[in-house]
Amino acid sequence: DPQFLVESLSDSTIYMAYYTVCHWLHKDLYGREKGVGNIAPEQLTDDVWDYLFCRRDLSEDILNSSKIPKATLESMRREFEYFYPLDVRSSGKDLIPNHLTFFLYIHLAVFPPEYWPRGIRANGHLMLNGEKMAKSTGNFMTLRDLVEKYGADASRIAIADA
Repeated sequence: DPQFLVESLSDSTIYMAYYTVCHWLHKDLYGREKGVGNIAPEQLTDDVWDYLFCRRDLSEDILNSSKIPKATLESMRREFEYFYPLDVRSSGKDLIPNHLTFFLYIHLAVFPPEYWPRGIRANGHLMLNGEKMAKSTGNFMTLRDLVEKYGADASRIAIADA
């Protein structure tokens, strides 16, 4: 609806719910191949998501309109319910006023109370030579970079000792 503005953080704060069922939908990160459920994006109606995430009953209307097998939808919902609610969400302290606040707002707006997050943990920042380590500063290494530069064993020891 063009008269309403959708806040950019509104869906980026519930991706962890999506992760519980994404392998049913696509095989790789880019969604180039269908996942184990052999489900096309157009089959994922609002009613399907309401069944999976919001405890809506699975009606014949949902089954008929989505063409997703009942057993598949039931398995997807079981997997979501196994992992939800999350026990704790860890994130950087700089994300408290935006990302983590919206994380709470959106969970409360979308999900029934039994799926609301149980806790949030805000961590500080790692410092390197008095400067915060961050993607934006470029003063960090990915795990892949670390292993390529120092080897797997040395990387394991350094991480275990951190």
